[in-house]
Amino acid sequence: MFTNNEISWIRTEVKNSEQTKAISERLLTFIINKQLFKLFLPQTLGGAMLPLSDAIRTFQHCSYIDGTFGWLVTIGSGGGMFAPNFTEQAATAFYTPEDAVIAGSGFPAGIAKEVEGGYIVNGEWHYCSGSQYATIFTATAKLNAEDNTKLLSFIFSPEQVEVIEDWDAMGLKGTSSHTIRITEQFVPTYRTFSIFKKQYQLKDSIYDFPFIPFSQASFTAIVLGIGEHYLEETKAIFQEKSSVWQTDRLTFTTNVLKTATEKMNQAKAMFYHQLDSLWKQHTDKNTITKKQQKAFSTCCKNTVSTILEGTDKLFRLIGMQAVKETSIINRIWRDLHTASQHAFLMPQNEADLESF
Repeated sequence: MFTNNEISWIRTEVKNSEQTKAISERLLTFIINKQLFKLFLPQTLGGAMLPLSDAIRTFQHCSYIDGTFGWLVTIGSGGGMFAPNFTEQAATAFYTPEDAVIAGSGFPAGIAKEVEGGYIVNGEWHYCSGSQYATIFTATAKLNAEDNTKLLSFIFSPEQVEVIEDWDAMGLKGTSSHTIRITEQFVPTYRTFSIFKKQYQLKDSIYDFPFIPFSQASFTAIVLGIGEHYLEETKAIFQEKSSVWQTDRLTFTTNVLKTATEKMNQAKAMFYHQLDSLWKQHTDKNTITKKQQKAFSTCCKNTVSTILEGTDKLFRLIGMQAVKETSIINRIWRDLHTASQHAFLMPQNEADLESF
């Protein structure tokens, strides 16, 4: 998908985001030209639709190139999953432009009041990745402040949104995952939608795939990709040290790296085996059961636990280079630990903490 020259260029472009906390216009243009924000949109909406299993592998590869790059591609593409939930008018207007990309939140952090022709919305929503360049924003609000069951989602133009630049996490610094604030903004009815109900009939199988497994697969792929980059960089560091480290130390560190690599490859194989099986089952028109979804959730979390366990063990062996914030290995480690904190990957029980 990417040439070696493109991989080197992307990594160079993203490096500055540690200071700017934003990606460059050059990199944004590259993503748009590659249609990397449109992997779950049909051609009728200007998309480059991929089967789920192919898209997830794309997320992993992008994240291997760079964590911020992979995160933004994953989040940007994920917005396409809501195309059937939009009205046909809204989907055509907001997804078709070449540079179309959504930032927003599904958490019901706002209040909407129904008025003639639409709604007046107020609220604040955290962690809206891509807010630097989003062409539209979406957010979910309560229709009644006292009732969490009456929810509706809204489409806002950038002019209606105040972006509060408060993303100060230790990693993924260039993802512009800021808070957005909506103050007394009117949204017409055609720009409202429910994440639980379809309004526009798009027939691709991806739109009926269960949302939680889809999300867990997407974020696990990010962690896998960043983990692969971490192991690659660690191997390069150990090779640099081979002429100065004593034989016993070099043998020990090499064996730890080998074990971490083997375990991650095992976890990766298990993850994709289960993902591909679920996708085939879905495209064969067979229902994915709650039990299967739970098993896949555990697999995703075990995969993440395996990667974190291996990378943290290696972190202890790298030396002072690992703790310098300007070093590549430190930035990869910070990106990895930031990505793995996503709610869909958080362990819920002891089984989720087990590694392969």
